[in-house]
Order: sequence, then C-alpha cells, then structure tokens
Amino acid sequence: MPVTERLSAEDALQRASALLGDRAQPTINHGQLDIACSLEQYVSVIESLVDDVGLRCNFFTFLSGVDRSEVADNPGSLEVLVHLYSPEHVVHANIHVPVDAENPHCPTITHRFDGAQWHERECHEMFGIVFDGHPRLVNLLLPEDFTGHPGLRSFKLPGRQVKDWPGAKDPEEAAAGGR
Repeated sequence: MPVTERLSAEDALQRASALLGDRAQPTINHGQLDIACSLEQYVSVIESLVDDVGLRCNFFTFLSGVDRSEVADNPGSLEVLVHLYSPEHVVHANIHVPVDAENPHCPTITHRFDGAQWHERECHEMFGIVFDGHPRLVNLLLPEDFTGHPGLRSFKLPGRQVKDWPGAKDPEEAAAGGR
C-alpha cells in the first residue's frame, strides 16, 4: 500500500489523543507514539488504532513482556508491550499495558492479528502472563516440564558445572580442565 499521507510525530500524537480520549495517554518518544493504557482499555485501544482511517496502525510487528520490578514508582509489576505500524501514514505506535505480577492476565489480541499467537505464547512462557482467550496457549520454546519464567528478573539461572575436557591430549591440559 502506498503512503497516502505521511504524518509527523506531532500530527500522529494529535490524532491519537483525539481518537483515544481518556482511554489512554499518548506521548511521543523518539519520534514514535508511546501509548499507555489500562488492562481494561487494551483491546479497545488496539482496535481503535487499527480501524481509525486517520492512523490505520494495522501492521502488527511484535508483542513482548517487560519486567518492571525494579521501577521505583511501580515495583513488582509486569508490562505487555505491543508495537503496531501504519504503512499508510508511516506511524509507529508502542502500546504499554501494565499487568499485575501477582495475577498476570491480559486479554488476547489474536482475534485481530493471527501473528500475535506466537508472540503471546512466548510472552506467556517467558513472563508467565496468561492471555485470556488465546486459542492455544502452550509452550513455544521451552520443554513442557520446565519450571519458572526466564524473562522475569526473579528467575535464577542454574549454576554451571565444570567438567574435564574429554579431548585433552597432555596431562597439564587435562588437569586444567581443558582450559
């Protein structure tokens, strides 16, 4: 689709502010829209950004989780981060959705973007966020019996065990563990 109207960051901000009203707080960050919204408004905000002719952010790029446990004003929280793009208006939009770390649930957006299925599965696996309504929320990368969520800051990597290198040819090299 050719660009019909390239928007400046300020024009995109004005359109997003008018479109979203009190459902979200858009700002500009490095020339892109940064949109913070509540969990309750998440799907509505996504659908508005996709459907609005003035923005048409209908290209899903990625979804991931962010562990915000070390942020001073909101310790212990998680965030779902979604990036949408408008090929028609050349607008990038980053949607930030806080998720409670004690009850990590978020609505799915797979009904709008099939590509979100793998991203939500990975986010569930790495951060423990349950995407309500996801058609098949099973592990994508880790074995089914894996315990924990490696994307969380609280996840501790297991210690490594040093073993003798089996290819050592001389006694000194073998004694040093092949190093």
